[in-house]
Amino acid sequence: MGKKLFLTAALLSLATPAFAADIIAPVPVKAQVPPQIFTWTGFYIGAHGGGAWSKWSGMDPTDPLAVWSSVTASGGMVGGQLGGNYQISNFVVGLEGSGAWSSVTVNAGGPFGGGAGFALTLKNDYIATVAGRFGVAFDRVLLYAKGGAAFTRDRYSANNGLAAALAGSASGSFNRTGWLAGGGVEWMFLPNWSVKAEYNYMGFGAITEQPVTTGNLVATPANVKLNIQTGTVGVNYHF
Repeated sequence: MGKKLFLTAALLSLATPAFAADIIAPVPVKAQVPPQIFTWTGFYIGAHGGGAWSKWSGMDPTDPLAVWSSVTASGGMVGGQLGGNYQISNFVVGLEGSGAWSSVTVNAGGPFGGGAGFALTLKNDYIATVAGRFGVAFDRVLLYAKGGAAFTRDRYSANNGLAAALAGSASGSFNRTGWLAGGGVEWMFLPNWSVKAEYNYMGFGAITEQPVTTGNLVATPANVKLNIQTGTVGVNYHF
């Protein structure tokens, strides 16, 4: 009987630590993945469209009594953009290039003058920009300003409205380089997609435009200044 008690006590003493270890062993905890912090850093490509407004101001540089006259035009524009952002804390810096087809056109009057029956078509047929962007991010909303270079082209054609030997016409195409200042707001509504609304002002200094004439029409050179305003909405895909 004593031997049995001794063996039982020995077995219990051996089993107890293992049993206790099973009881107090910690339950594995699944590692928690920290939430991903949103950032605007990366490249993007997109499209935009909207309206544009141009104002040409011109005068005859050969006439000492000439005064500036102006004409305005409006139209639509549609194009695309490509750029990249880098976010530091809540601040975002970037560079963006854009190009758009434009239908900004005026079909009467203009800084080149004309008499009865005179017809003039003056337009900007493209608008392109290369600009830096500087913004403040509020999570998925970005408020930004931008500034840089702008490019466009003045294209015009004219005729004097006469027939036969009295008929005459003129045409010209002049590329321009100027500056841009603007700003906008962008919202990342899906993980890789954003929408934006933007306003830009572009200024182009005076250049001398001399049209090519045919027939019974004489055109004097003109100093022509230009400014363009645009209001657009767009969408971007972010890589």
